Amino acid sequence: MLKTFIYDESKSHWIEEEHRLLSHDICAILDEEKEIIYLWSGPKSKKGKFRKAYSQVKELISSFPQLNIQFVMTKKNFPREIQTKLESLLESIKLGKNKVLKFSRFITIRIYTITIIATVILPILSFLNLSLSLGWSVSNGTYQVNNIMYDNWINNSKIFTIITLILFSINIIIGIVENEHQVIMFSLNGLIISIGLLLYLNQGTFLFLFQEGWTLTNYLILQKDIFIFLVLILTAILIFEIPNIYKLISFFKTYRKFIF
Repeated sequence: MLKTFIYDESKSHWIEEEHRLLSHDICAILDEEKEIIYLWSGPKSKKGKFRKAYSQVKELISSFPQLNIQFVMTKKNFPREIQTKLESLLESIKLGKNKVLKFSRFITIRIYTITIIATVILPILSFLNLSLSLGWSVSNGTYQVNNIMYDNWINNSKIFTIITLILFSINIIIGIVENEHQVIMFSLNGLIISIGLLLYLNQGTFLFLFQEGWTLTNYLILQKDIFIFLVLILTAILIFEIPNIYKLISFFKTYRKFIF
């Protein structure tokens, strides 16, 4: 019987894994019948990680005191049954005959899942918050709003935008780590536009030309100015939102079995 283990560098520990293998992994395959353990390193695995895994093979062997295990380290020419097992585990990262998954780490897959969902949802929440202006008191084509409500209205969307900006920065780092150009491009687009939106919202009371009769505590804003403002915000959001929604859908279809 064959047992497979993956080296978890963060915990400095070998973990049994029977279903999937990624290209950055270090894998140990134990042939219990022949009492031999084989060590395999993925094409994207780092030398430092391999050295750590190698140094802890004895710890893995000690988990089977009933066996007199021999250790074999090789990059190729595994016995047929070992090679078949490796191919079976690696099959999970293939998307067809020659195409292989871009992401090679469980941690980046799961972090990116969270961040891309957030970068899709937060801009929507920001726009919905700004759309609350359509419910302000209106008279003769002019919206009336007090200064506290106005400041909260702007500040809430600024907070959503700042968080979105931070998450896009994280996504760029993930894209660089995984060498995923589409993630880098879409996230950079979102980052630049989010910075622009933040600078725009940061104008506060200078976003609009208040109408005659306004006071320091009661602002008067033309309806058409609010409409134009919302259209500009929506257009800017859609420029990065549509590509990221597409990426979210395609990412989930591709990596859903690695997420949960």
